[in-house]
Amino acid sequence: MPPVPVAQFTGEELTQSLSRPAFLVKIDNHQLARPQWGINQADVVFEELVEGNITRFAAIFHSRNVTDIGPVRSARTGDFELLSNLNTPLFGNSGGNPTVMRLLDEVDMILVGDTNVGRAAYRRNDERSAPYNLMTGTGEIYAAADGRGGTPPQMFSYRNIDESLPPSAQPVDGIDIDYGGYQITYRWDDVFQGWARTQQGSAHVDYDGVQVAPENLIVQFVKYGQSVAFAGSPEVKVLGRGEAWVLTKGHLIEATWNRPTSVDITEFRDANGATVKLTAGRTWIALPRSGTALIVEDEPE
Repeated sequence: MPPVPVAQFTGEELTQSLSRPAFLVKIDNHQLARPQWGINQADVVFEELVEGNITRFAAIFHSRNVTDIGPVRSARTGDFELLSNLNTPLFGNSGGNPTVMRLLDEVDMILVGDTNVGRAAYRRNDERSAPYNLMTGTGEIYAAADGRGGTPPQMFSYRNIDESLPPSAQPVDGIDIDYGGYQITYRWDDVFQGWARTQQGSAHVDYDGVQVAPENLIVQFVKYGQSVAFAGSPEVKVLGRGEAWVLTKGHLIEATWNRPTSVDITEFRDANGATVKLTAGRTWIALPRSGTALIVEDEPE
């Protein structure tokens, strides 16, 4: 029997393989930008530091059609390496610093931002004031791309339904992350079968009121440099190697991340050198500096 096709970013089984490009879009996480539209329908969400020690999201939409996504915000130089290993993805943004936009031309991606496709794919929501109200959707984005872009590689490995976690997996309640301006927590939730997220002590919910609780959470400890585009803007460094915590199915696996070059997919391996396998479903990737996250141990009932 031929293998069953799976979605490249969730590992979920498909009736036929997905050949359309990945759509990576910048989504605001400012207090006035919440609740966000569509964030729970993203296959993968990266959370990166921006100026002021707050965070912004880079979300990959691919396996689901999503009507409302936003609020869309500007690009950063740190986004480039999130795009460069996805085989010419689509990139959605609301402009950016002139240096960022100039350097973006050198990245292997198809720009479908509001500055170049405009009203064909973007609209303002009257419920909020700008800049916290710019919206898009996958239908308009794929139409604007007009067949351009490549089929993405598979990003992660996944366990089979009957496959057990590795011996190194330790049961935990969750983790706390201190980004400086934002304190984030994730706690394993048996009802969601995911890692329920809070920001500043409040449940992080989407526009529909559903709490963010992805099946998988990866805490990828990284360094931040200074962006060439703006001295006050931290630039995430996702090439090289470092420590990672992979949280899945109520457990934490200590791992090492490794991505030698821009075109490589990041590998996550456990202490025995085995590839860490995720639960089929959504994955959020936190990108904090080393020493800014804590494991919350599993406490007996």
